[in-house]
Amino acid sequence: MRISGQLIGAAFSLVLLASCATSAKATLNDRFQAIGLSPAMADCMVDDLDDRLDDRDLRDLADFTVGVSRADSALEAVERLLEIDNPRAVAAIGRAAFSCVTGFVR
Repeated sequence: MRISGQLIGAAFSLVLLASCATSAKATLNDRFQAIGLSPAMADCMVDDLDDRLDDRDLRDLADFTVGVSRADSALEAVERLLEIDNPRAVAAIGRAAFSCVTGFVR
């Protein structure tokens, strides 16, 4: 009986973790569109970031983008994105933007 309870608890934790990642992706997509990216470009960026970052980094980036979505211009938004205190996220943003704009796949 105890093992069954532990398995249910572990499964519930995995479901919560997956929903957090999905929520972070939706948040990033909305905020990228808020700064002026097209829906297609926002989708591309979020998909690429999801491939490059773990769930924790993706959530950190989504949390950080609150200020980014309030930027007055796309250039200001990009500058703010590069100020995040997460080197993996900064590198992933640059690579995702390059990949989505040029069509080059890593």
